[in-house]
Amino acid sequence: MLLCAVFIMMTANEKANDLVNQYRMILMDEDTDCGNEILCSLIAIKSAKITANEMIDHISKGADYGGYKVRYWKDVINELDSL
Repeated sequence: MLLCAVFIMMTANEKANDLVNQYRMILMDEDTDCGNEILCSLIAIKSAKITANEMIDHISKGADYGGYKVRYWKDVINELDSL
């Protein structure tokens, strides 16, 4: 039996928004003083940038270095900068 997995990668814009939304929901669900949605969004964007930079570092240090993967995460950071 042959199993086939289909992997559809998000665009950099979609990934940026997905990360921000995930972090924003974590912040808003916790008992924090992050009741202000603008503040939660700013913190979520900064957290998403940290994640993207960590991904770049991790990929760059790996034996299976993929320049296209680094370019993708740099594009995600550019999208985060535009939010």
